[in-house]
Amino acid sequence: MKIKEIVEQRLKEVFKDSPFHIIAIAITGSIAYGMNTKDSDIDIMGIFLPPYEYILGVKNVEQVIINKNESGFEGTMFSFSKWYNLMIQQNPNTQELIWTSDNMYVYKDDKYFNWLLENRKELLSKKLKHSYSGYAYGQIQRLKALNEKVNQNKKRLEEFEKFGYSLKNASHVFRLLNMCLDGLVEGEIQVLRPERQFLLAIREGKYTYDEISKMSDDKMKLIDEAFVRSNLRNKIDIDFANNLHLKILKDYLGIKS
Repeated sequence: MKIKEIVEQRLKEVFKDSPFHIIAIAITGSIAYGMNTKDSDIDIMGIFLPPYEYILGVKNVEQVIINKNESGFEGTMFSFSKWYNLMIQQNPNTQELIWTSDNMYVYKDDKYFNWLLENRKELLSKKLKHSYSGYAYGQIQRLKALNEKVNQNKKRLEEFEKFGYSLKNASHVFRLLNMCLDGLVEGEIQVLRPERQFLLAIREGKYTYDEISKMSDDKMKLIDEAFVRSNLRNKIDIDFANNLHLKILKDYLGIKS
């Protein structure tokens, strides 16, 4: 059974009696980037609309965590408003849900998600430079630092001791930087990375830390230049974003005004 079919079948069980209206669920992470190896986990992300009492009342639900031990994969299902607010802030992880390859979607509804896809370019801004490259820069600063995840994973600890830095984190640094550059230059986010072989070469330890550091500095300079030339607006049109958010909520709740 293919990964997508496994996830789809398990999610039907997880959300069988759910009161949520699912807008979309996608396979994310290394598989969506084209960077997966035989040891890669299956990651998912989704968005849902909760019942009206959670939208209009005092009840609150922002996200539902999917536990790997119970499902065989892991990820987060965000309430629509939580996800939307992160996405319009150009948050890399949430933004990719509306830019991923079509074959990565496990489920998408035929109304609200289409409205999001139709307007996704309007929800991009130059702020992605700060969120994408800023997150990547933070990862670069931590490449040579042992952390809890490395210490808890024997293979990753052996890797770290051999190469002197986290190979996985380094590969995701360049994935983020390249996605950032694409966004600024092309006005689109490409989740499935065309430079997959380069990213996997990093993951396999083909580059020294000094080479990684030099390449990341060079990439940062290209991003700075692209930022100046980019045709993206400096920030999203907040009225447009707000109206789209309201349109979806009002339609879902049956509010006519």
